[in-house]
Amino acid sequence: MRLSREAADLLPACALSGLLFAAGVFVPLLGQPLGFVSGAPLVWLAARHGLRVGLLGSVLAAAALLPVLPPPVTLLFALEHALPAAFLGTALARGRGVAVPAAVAAVAITALVLGAAFLFSPEFARNPGAILEEQLRAAFTEIGDAAGEGAAGAAALKQLEEVLAVMRRVLPAVALIAIYIECSVNALLAARFLARRGAAVPQPDLTAFALPEALVWLLIPVLALALVPSRPVATVALNVLLPLLFAYLLQGLSIVLFFVSRAGLSRLGRTMLAVAFAAYPPLLLGPLVIGVLDFKFTLRTRFPLPPRTG
Repeated sequence: MRLSREAADLLPACALSGLLFAAGVFVPLLGQPLGFVSGAPLVWLAARHGLRVGLLGSVLAAAALLPVLPPPVTLLFALEHALPAAFLGTALARGRGVAVPAAVAAVAITALVLGAAFLFSPEFARNPGAILEEQLRAAFTEIGDAAGEGAAGAAALKQLEEVLAVMRRVLPAVALIAIYIECSVNALLAARFLARRGAAVPQPDLTAFALPEALVWLLIPVLALALVPSRPVATVALNVLLPLLFAYLLQGLSIVLFFVSRAGLSRLGRTMLAVAFAAYPPLLLGPLVIGVLDFKFTLRTRFPLPPRTG
């Protein structure tokens, strides 16, 4: 490892990652999106210089945060952002794409984060949903205050209890999906930046994401078990069902992107489509259905991309 040559990338990447995460902690609302992408500079570092430099950058970034953040928060940064970034960057450089490495990282991070919270937070140990519940209660309290103490405020509080009832049951699944999205977004941002700088890193093909066809036979019984009267069985089934449906949604979005590319839609058209999905989430039901039914219709095989000319 030629530290003298690589320090030019190592130190700025560590500093930027730490600053982004600190902004997510100290700056309300506006800082949270910055904290969400705090792993991207470290993914970029590992993809550019390898696993050893990536791990060194992860350790240095976490160490730099220790004087300004409480140890549990710094530990969260290390487990959820810094260390997985080295793995994601290395996988990206080796041409393994984003989907599978992000899934592996998400499973490991979810287990580590929930385990660390259980060990270091007595409140979390008594009630695994306590941290999330506290955040949701604070948010809905603000909504209730804004709405006043009349019917609108009461409706907001009633909605809070309904949301909490669901979130308590599916906390592992929600955490897994959120961390997967975080890992994927950070890896994709690093990949795009590397591509613009002309780095020899294989770019992930977002139009080729496909799940094993046999997985649909797991989806069917899990969906049935989620509807049984037994609450423990239904809870376990829900925590399996939600990540499965999310995976099929990703497959459906990949198919949509494939046909968008096939049709030669302009960048403006793609942006408008993405904004439509983000502004009106029920539209995502379409890609979800497409993703589930693709095992039968194999749409990308039936309608391949036309051969390039010239």
